[in-house]
Amino acid sequence: MIYAISERIVWLFVFIVTRFLGSFKVVGRENLKNLPRPLMIVANHRTYFDPVIIGTIFPFFSQYIPIAFMVDDRYYHNPFLKIFFKLTYTFPAYYGQGLDVSLREPRRVLKKGRVFLIFPSGERRVAGPEPRPKRGAAALALEMPDLKILPIYFKSHDNYGLKTTIAVGRAFQLFEVTQSKNLSEVSLVLWDEILKLKQG
Repeated sequence: MIYAISERIVWLFVFIVTRFLGSFKVVGRENLKNLPRPLMIVANHRTYFDPVIIGTIFPFFSQYIPIAFMVDDRYYHNPFLKIFFKLTYTFPAYYGQGLDVSLREPRRVLKKGRVFLIFPSGERRVAGPEPRPKRGAAALALEMPDLKILPIYFKSHDNYGLKTTIAVGRAFQLFEVTQSKNLSEVSLVLWDEILKLKQG
């Protein structure tokens, strides 16, 4: 309950800033209708505020809020940021400790029928070539073959997300896009589903 309340407070602030002080556009909004839960959102990573901005593409009273996500361990250990993260369903990525440890909380979220947002690249990239994806999203998709996956391509024209276009793709299950069980191959397939939206 605390996550739902605190994320909606953040939702209000971010919605006002992005809609009234910035330029904000959603392409493919029809793909947000009738989504099942649990749901894994996979997206590229442009700005520090991507997770909370992506949250505002759903209505204020949406069943998809709160959205859980992971953050770089360095930020989580900041005592001031940690309070914010603990209130907004955010947990550390546990880099370097293996997938079993890193994905422990995401598994728990999804098994409860909730929504989890992950950036397969594992890093923020404002410009330049797209980074290669890491294995976390692919591991979850392989472990949960019935899981619906919603791809999002995040286009931000500044580092604060004030000029933003979000392209939303059609939700899919892993078997619809690949039959591979190889972690590296599935990682690339999921990443490709995100990049397909780049021109959207």
